[in-house]
Amino acid sequence: MQREVLRLIPPERHDLLRHGVRIELEDLGESYRVLVSKDGASLKKRYADPARDCEARARFAAVFAVLTVMPPELGVDAPSAQLPEPKPLVPPKAVVVPPPPPPPALPRPPLAHIELGALFGYAPAIVGAPELSAFGGELRVALGRGALQSTLSVAYTSRAKFELRGVVGDLWQLPMSAGLRVTSDLGGLRMAGDLGLLAVVQRVRATGLASSRAASALELGVRGGLSFQAELGANIAPFFGAFVWVAPAPRDLSALPQGVFGNLPYLWLGGSAGVSFGL
Repeated sequence: MQREVLRLIPPERHDLLRHGVRIELEDLGESYRVLVSKDGASLKKRYADPARDCEARARFAAVFAVLTVMPPELGVDAPSAQLPEPKPLVPPKAVVVPPPPPPPALPRPPLAHIELGALFGYAPAIVGAPELSAFGGELRVALGRGALQSTLSVAYTSRAKFELRGVVGDLWQLPMSAGLRVTSDLGGLRMAGDLGLLAVVQRVRATGLASSRAASALELGVRGGLSFQAELGANIAPFFGAFVWVAPAPRDLSALPQGVFGNLPYLWLGGSAGVSFGL
């Protein structure tokens, strides 16, 4: 650019460039800007050059600078080569980017879970209650999609034999419960805590007496449980857990001629395992 400027200015005028004249050329990619400063005043102009021709840029900048520093009335010869007028800047067309498609809707979790499981229960000998153990099965339904669900259950236990103060007998039970469940994710497992009211239909019979009699009773209490589920497939999950049944006021056990010789269990402890199906 300096060479082009000196070529356009006559030698006897070169001293004008020594008095506060500054020429700057700024690269703007597909365009460029020429800034000429003289005596504290500055003038700039921008040209388009998509081809990025450095020599053409230098020539355009030199012509603009010479015409700014030495106007034609001072006797500067016009450039010998007629340079084409630079093309005006054309703003690029706006690119319309379509919005991304909405993510697919996640499937809703099942409204109901049906749990089929086997259970084992153990009643320790507390106060006047005999020690008992029994096996059985349980059907439980949990309703709800959130962390809080309602539950209904019914179970069956095998006959549990006992011996208390010389009396031999057996106990058959049909526990039922209704309550609430709170669920939470724990790593790859889903943890569920249950709490509800318990109603147990019981039938007890003394088998070691000359005259055996069976009696039925309905016990009320509280049931609590904790279980863990692991998803295997679509809406199928095996589970395992533990439970406790509490009957604060169990019925008395009586026989003739002994009279009252004990009571039904206050507490049952147990565990369960099975499969849950989502609907």
